[in-house]
Amino acid sequence: MKENFVILQQKELKMGLGEAITRLNLLHSKKGRGIASEEEKTEHSLILDALNEIKIDLGFDCNDDGVPDTVEIFSKSAATGCCRLLPSTQTSGRRKTSSRR
Repeated sequence: MKENFVILQQKELKMGLGEAITRLNLLHSKKGRGIASEEEKTEHSLILDALNEIKIDLGFDCNDDGVPDTVEIFSKSAATGCCRLLPSTQTSGRRKTSSRR
């Protein structure tokens, strides 16, 4: 009895983070001006999906309640200046926030 196996190969494309952001900005600008082709709109979506695979630890707790704040803190902080990023003293490169009261 002959068995058939399908081997799926995962293809990877490496792109620098800066290059991806630069390309995304260009495509976003073209979309905003209404001059992006369908291929460029698709490319925009693909790059955005790829970038969203990268997760960053934000760790906001601006009101010191012990519960991490949500991503809405960016809007609130921009409007009120309630929080800011401070350099972390940890060697991991993570950043922490401090509340300005």
